[in-house]
Amino acid sequence: MLKTMETKTYTTIDLRKGMGEILDRTRIAGEAAAITRKGKTVAYLVPAEWFEQMTRQQQPHEAQQDAA
Repeated sequence: MLKTMETKTYTTIDLRKGMGEILDRTRIAGEAAAITRKGKTVAYLVPAEWFEQMTRQQQPHEAQQDAA
């Protein structure tokens, strides 16, 4: 089961300056990070477990669509 994560927002400059800390917050604390450039979200950084679980959940759904 996926737990709800609080999403923190960082600029691309924040990401360059504090990559290690941001990765640790994502990995250890389970915090998602929205990465912005010029005020627009360009990417999300999420814990690997979250991404892997989402990928596993989508695979059976995609197989059903392919069979139809």
